[in-house]
Amino acid sequence: MKFYEKLDFIMNITKTTNSTLAMYTSLDSSHISRLRRGERKLVKNAGYLNKMATYFANHCTEAYQHKALAEALKKTPDLFCEPEKAAEQIYLWLVGNDEVEHASISGFLDGVSKIQLWKKSGDIEESSDSNIGKMKTNISLHYGIEGKREAVLTFLSMVLNTKKPNTLLLYSDESMEWLTGDLTFTAKWGELLSRVIAQGNRIKIIHNVSRDLNEMLEALAKWIPLYMTGAIEPYYYPKKRDGIFKRTLFIAPKIAAVTSTSIEIMEDKALNILLKDANAVNSLIEEFNSYFSLCKPLMRIFTHDNQQQYLDLLREFEKEDADVILKSSGLSWATMPNDVAESIIGRLAGGEKDKYTNYFYERKEILEKGLERYSIYEILHIPTVSEVSKGRVSISFAGITETTNINYTLEEYKAHLENTIQYLIKYENYHIRLINNNIKGNYSLYVKEDLGAIVSKTNPPQAIFAISENNITAAFWDYLKDEIDTSELSKEETLNKLRDLYNRL
Repeated sequence: MKFYEKLDFIMNITKTTNSTLAMYTSLDSSHISRLRRGERKLVKNAGYLNKMATYFANHCTEAYQHKALAEALKKTPDLFCEPEKAAEQIYLWLVGNDEVEHASISGFLDGVSKIQLWKKSGDIEESSDSNIGKMKTNISLHYGIEGKREAVLTFLSMVLNTKKPNTLLLYSDESMEWLTGDLTFTAKWGELLSRVIAQGNRIKIIHNVSRDLNEMLEALAKWIPLYMTGAIEPYYYPKKRDGIFKRTLFIAPKIAAVTSTSIEIMEDKALNILLKDANAVNSLIEEFNSYFSLCKPLMRIFTHDNQQQYLDLLREFEKEDADVILKSSGLSWATMPNDVAESIIGRLAGGEKDKYTNYFYERKEILEKGLERYSIYEILHIPTVSEVSKGRVSISFAGITETTNINYTLEEYKAHLENTIQYLIKYENYHIRLINNNIKGNYSLYVKEDLGAIVSKTNPPQAIFAISENNITAAFWDYLKDEIDTSELSKEETLNKLRDLYNRL
């Protein structure tokens, strides 16, 4: 259960109204209402949580309430004989899932930064199993998780054996256990899928965003190396489903399909059908396309090959009015002085220097206008004097791959630092949160509240993932907001630290 589901559950059990809980916690009733509906995310270490837990412990007095809540907490009903202990357990229960979500996001970002260059077709070894991919009849029946694995391997091998580029249609909201539960199978699946893409096939996939966030990010992490090929289009269904019946559709038009329907408690016994009958495959294509017509893009993927498309998207993204949190390894391009930007762009190879200079000025203008309407927080690590003096501080990645091998000169970094200090003084809505250690992993995370998130892989091969799905965006926002809220530095203290570094350079 997510936090809002737990809150709604315990408020119903204790017959607590929004206004009553708001009065006890010194919050607005509308705030409670949004928390309860999942429209407002829980902030880490929020002071009102202890008050909530105490209230619920003291107002859980009936035997049926003890029984229901004890089952949810996985405790015994006698816990409520001691209200203080009950309050402590309720508090831990309310916040528990959010800790897991933060660990999931951290692991996802770290995994993104470790992705290596995708293999080309000539680099991928072919499977030595000559039996995979052979299907003697039009329909083959497979049972349970092992059966699904067998069917999927045969399906992918049939695609490979066709040796003609196709667009695969994939969807599954069944448990990911069939993919993640056996590392040997996962490796085999990855090998075959990489060969499928290397052979020129494309994939259109509908992801299930109703999964637990941890499971969702784990699934995305396995697909991201494939996303970087540019051969995959990810989508999602934006509305809630009842989730009782689970469905899988893996379709290779004019070749074969894997399909299954199950409920969660019987997935290990579910029937998986592998078929190559043309009429049956066409019928499943119609089913997929009908569902696909209701879906939206989950993310857009950008590499060096479509860099201009990313710069265009970023321009529009930054024009939207919404609070911003940006976590990166260094000072922002948007706060860079004009002469420093021109100096750095002047060192780029190629003939597009004027285009990048104009782009810099446009982004800077958007930032300054935006600071009059919404807040911008940057989370960053400042280097040592030695690193700056020796020219070891690199320019932050901003979607232009040509800048990734350029370092600041001492004079350039000092000028950029001084300009950043001036922005902090001039703009009330501009804030910086300094972190003691450099960011673990080669990534940056740029989030606009309730709008979208941009994850950038900043080491070679660079890639950018622009996500607009509401739940993932909210999870990334909460992840960064926690880092801001746990910072003990005021703006004045941050200014003092930056001035101290400037004076020592």
